[in-house]
Amino acid sequence: MESFTLPILLRWLDGAAVRLHEGFPFPACTGGIRLLEPSEEPLRPGFLYLGSPEQVSQALTMGAVPKEGAAVVSCAGGPACGEGGPPPRVTLVETSLSLAALYNRLHEGLRRFTAWMEQMQEAVYTNAGLQELLQRASSLLPATLLLVNPGYKCLAAAYHPQMSDRVADEARENGYLSFDTIQSTRCQTVLQGGRKEGFVEFVSEADQNYVVIRDITYQDTLAARFLVIRSGRQPDQYYSDLAKIVAGYLSQFMFSNQGVDYNSNAAFGSLVSDLIEFRLTEPEELQQRLKQIHLAVRRYYHTMIVSFGDKPDMENIPWNYIISLLEHIFPFSNATTYRGEILLIIRKTQRGHRPRYNEEALRQLLERYDGRAAFGNFSEFLTSMPTMYYQTKSALRLGQVLDPDKRIYVYEDYSMYQVVEMAAQMLRQEMGSRNIVHLCHPSLIAMVMDDKRTGGNLTDVLYEYLCCERNAALAAKRLYIHRNTMLYKIRKIEDVIGQSLDDPILRERLLFSYRVLEYMRRYCKEDILLLKRNRMEKKDGMA
Repeated sequence: MESFTLPILLRWLDGAAVRLHEGFPFPACTGGIRLLEPSEEPLRPGFLYLGSPEQVSQALTMGAVPKEGAAVVSCAGGPACGEGGPPPRVTLVETSLSLAALYNRLHEGLRRFTAWMEQMQEAVYTNAGLQELLQRASSLLPATLLLVNPGYKCLAAAYHPQMSDRVADEARENGYLSFDTIQSTRCQTVLQGGRKEGFVEFVSEADQNYVVIRDITYQDTLAARFLVIRSGRQPDQYYSDLAKIVAGYLSQFMFSNQGVDYNSNAAFGSLVSDLIEFRLTEPEELQQRLKQIHLAVRRYYHTMIVSFGDKPDMENIPWNYIISLLEHIFPFSNATTYRGEILLIIRKTQRGHRPRYNEEALRQLLERYDGRAAFGNFSEFLTSMPTMYYQTKSALRLGQVLDPDKRIYVYEDYSMYQVVEMAAQMLRQEMGSRNIVHLCHPSLIAMVMDDKRTGGNLTDVLYEYLCCERNAALAAKRLYIHRNTMLYKIRKIEDVIGQSLDDPILRERLLFSYRVLEYMRRYCKEDILLLKRNRMEKKDGMA
């Protein structure tokens, strides 16, 4: 359990402290409150001792101080030691309260503080989300609390109802801070801390509010910034210490391994699952649900899935931290988890099936945690989420088998294989056959058999030629052969198939047929000629 600090202790006393003798360092008071007893010596570290001036003086003069660690003693009703002060291992707070009033005041303060920390710890353990964590933190930290990613996109916020602040208003309205706002924040005069110390404190020039910013890092990499904005111009260590404690819980949540149920926005996670599983289909209901969510999508969006497979060490993956990094790479996005994978919807401003992003940053992230990512097509309608999701899942599944060395897959690169797959499923349902060679043009099968007999590569030459829109020079360059060799092979291809490649319908069928062969060879790991021969032998046996 986190310990309270001296400024927090003094806040509980609410001005009743009349003199302070601060030992060094201030001890971790995790043991609770104890009343001084004459027989109790030496004082034990980890406790807050209370007593009358006489009791405290007797304990200190008898040498009842810890040999290791330090203790805190608070006395009631007046001074408890002379000019020399207490021993260096003891922090002594002298108050004007009676012993009973002092006990009640500190007991109530400790009770509230402990309950506050337990609520935040529960939010971490139950994965209640960053937003809920800040809401619970605000119950004892009366200020506006903002959590932003390294790109200053707002991840969560708890706004104080009686505070006005332009930075907070901008984060609430836009969901992120503008470049000018970020620059002005960085140029403020630092009153406490420093960039190298991981926190800064300053008075904002715009609103004259006191601001505390604490960095949240993971393995020396900045993951987020926690901002505490309060009224007033004077430093208050009480707020600074509470901000440090909250930042610790935020760090614990972000880097915990509970993130498989990531829910920084519970409403968004619920919306996604309801859309994918067809529990939300009415446009009016969808509009009402969207009013509860700050959605990054304005018009078009991509779906993206990040998967770590089914590894035995899944519990060692810092899900929340990875999500925070993904939100940095895709600043206009919403993230959640669905069925053990990270799912993002990413704002798209222009048409085109490929999203624009820092591909190298995403690849490095995936390599670090042995993950794979897939993008679906884009859509304008959230009601298309089921289709977009299953397209993305198909790209992820097909891509990992067809291109296992890649980390990032785009649906359009694998869409034809999905069409082949759906045709194969229909073939099994309607005809009871798993041999999808029937989907191929007979001429391509003849070419495959000719390559098998001669050891040639006419099938692959044909595919490259058609992909290059019959540009013989370009196809020859891609195949590392001379253009004349390419032209010779094309003539030979036309001899084998007995038709001219000038026919556009034939070219279309041949390209599709090649995809069928690739699906069988690379995905199903089946030899089309072997299946054909087995089928013929089976027919001969029946005859």
